[in-house]
Parts: sequence; structure tokens; C-alpha cells
Amino acid sequence: MPVADKVAIASHAAEMLRAARYEVTLPPSLGTARMSPPVPVLGPYAAGAELLQITDRIRAAENGADLQRAVDHLLHPEHGALERVREALEAAGEHINDLDDEAYALADRFGFAAEFVSSAQSELDDSDAELRRVGHVSSAGSQARSSVLPDHRGAALAMSPAVAKAHLSPSSGVETTAAGTAVRPSHAPGPRR
Repeated sequence: MPVADKVAIASHAAEMLRAARYEVTLPPSLGTARMSPPVPVLGPYAAGAELLQITDRIRAAENGADLQRAVDHLLHPEHGALERVREALEAAGEHINDLDDEAYALADRFGFAAEFVSSAQSELDDSDAELRRVGHVSSAGSQARSSVLPDHRGAALAMSPAVAKAHLSPSSGVETTAAGTAVRPSHAPGPRR
């Protein structure tokens, strides 16, 4: 496999794992910084490659302002990717009608798709200020969130709510309650002797 392909595959895999909140470190031999010119991963699909770069910038955003700048490439009302996609779908529908009057159903489908993109644009209109505020939560909000979401490493050692409520010891065969009375172990069928 060519080195450029190895680098592209490893970088993409690392980005996906980082997006899933895993900590990933690539060896320098597979780092994207090693490659001088950008590798055209998608061949003739230059627009798709550009959108991948925007997606990478979105995933790499370290704060709301970075995120807003990256998302602006999608949402800019005149030059954003969504506007260009909307225009392209609309033009495709019109051109289908020009080429074949009988293909009106197909032309309509492209028109509906253009309208859906337009709806998406209007849904996200004026989201700039909200995007810039992303990640700027108060420390009280962060503490409340961390107490609600326990650390995943402790999940395996956590006591079940029923055991905690009954104040039972989950490790003994005969369990005692807070009052000191014995609770009989379950009589689940075991192996025959």
C-alpha cells in the first residue's frame, strides 16, 4: 500500500476514534504533518474532499469560536456549502426539464431536495452566537454534569441502586441489612452432583 494511503487511512481512523472521545496518538511515520501536499483522497470528487476538510476542522475545534468559524463554511448564506448544494440541486432539476419534458417527476425530486436543503439552512440561520458560546458553561454546571455522569471506570465497581437502598453487602453469600438481620441467599438451581 502506498505511504500516502497508509497516512490517510491512519489519520482518518484516528480522527474517528478521537470523535468518539478516545485518546489516540499516531506514530510520526503516520502523521499527516509528514505529508507535504494534501492527498486527494476522493480522486475526482473535489467537492467531497473539501467537505471532508471542513468536517475535520469541525472535529478539531477546541472552542465555540473555532467551531463557529468551521461551520460558517457550511452555513454562509452566499458562499457556504449548503447554499452551493441547494443551487446545484435546483439547477439539476431545471436542466432535467430542459433535456426531457417527460422526466418531470425526476426534476421535481431534485426540486424537493433543493427545498429540503433550504429548510436546513433556515433552521440553522442565526446560530453563530450560539455556536460561539458552545463549551462556555459555568463551573457549577460542569460539576453538576460530572456528578450526574459517573466515571466509566467506576461503573464496573458500582453498587446497584437496590443493594445501596437496602444497605446490603454485594460480596457475601449471606447478606445483612442495616438492622443486622440475615437475608437468605437465593436458591437458584446449581449443577447436579
